[in-house]
Amino acid sequence: MKNLYLEDLSGCSEDEVKKHIVLSYEVDEKEVGKYEILIAYESVGSWGCDSSSWFLLKEKATGKLFETYGSHCSCYGFEGQFEPEETTVKYLQSDKFYLSCGGYDDNGEENERLIKEYLSKL
Repeated sequence: MKNLYLEDLSGCSEDEVKKHIVLSYEVDEKEVGKYEILIAYESVGSWGCDSSSWFLLKEKATGKLFETYGSHCSCYGFEGQFEPEETTVKYLQSDKFYLSCGGYDDNGEENERLIKEYLSKL
């Protein structure tokens, strides 16, 4: 299944997204390299305000799913917020899963729909 990259990361390749994570989240390239990036969502608002991100990752060694969130206001960026936590398809498809879209994301509902559609195929 093709990877899903949304909002500010739309149109990026997986290598471009990985390089972006390394730089913007200040994480080691080897750490990011352990994962295939299935879904990448990032929305950075005007002057960096009300920004959010969410990534769904698949660990290459085990095939386990992980997710990581980030957010920031204009003071700082996403530094230090790449902290993958194990997740399951069941949780992601439940009503307990919520994606916090950035405050400047005019496509929030469509992005949520695309993510739900992607998750239904996992």
